[in-house]
Amino acid sequence: MSQAHFQARYTLDKAYFAECFDQTASIPTGKKPFYKAIGFAIAGLLLITVFASLASDELVQNTYYLGYFFIGLAVVEVFSIKFKRTWWLWRQMMSKAAGNPLTLTIDEQGIHSYSDFINHKLSWQQITSHTESEVGFTLQVDQQKQYLSKRELSEECIEFVREQLAKV
Repeated sequence: MSQAHFQARYTLDKAYFAECFDQTASIPTGKKPFYKAIGFAIAGLLLITVFASLASDELVQNTYYLGYFFIGLAVVEVFSIKFKRTWWLWRQMMSKAAGNPLTLTIDEQGIHSYSDFINHKLSWQQITSHTESEVGFTLQVDQQKQYLSKRELSEECIEFVREQLAKV
């Protein structure tokens, strides 16, 4: 029996990173993500108003600083929720790997990604669950999600990946 061996090469660009985020990120909806920001804002307002009025003059100045610090944390928390995708993409684009070619090798042992800055091996046995979408595979490995894009893979390779994931 011959071993299947597939190889693809692509550039880690903004479109690739955006696809990875869109396929793997779980973005909470509703008010729940904002509870921490609300808590920071309330703590800051309490420090500025209530505790500042009860403290001595020397301590008042410190509670003002601390109160405004908590309000600042609330603002940062809201921005981190609102602009989660933008922030994540920016961090990826600032990484050393961005803009560089990546070679992807898929065979019976697993998936091997390597470039000048990345050397990652993922065996098929490490994958605990998976989901397939039109554009790629989301692979669950322990508590982390890994993403395998279909955009540079041949139909034969995609079918091979499906067969390997069916064994998981």
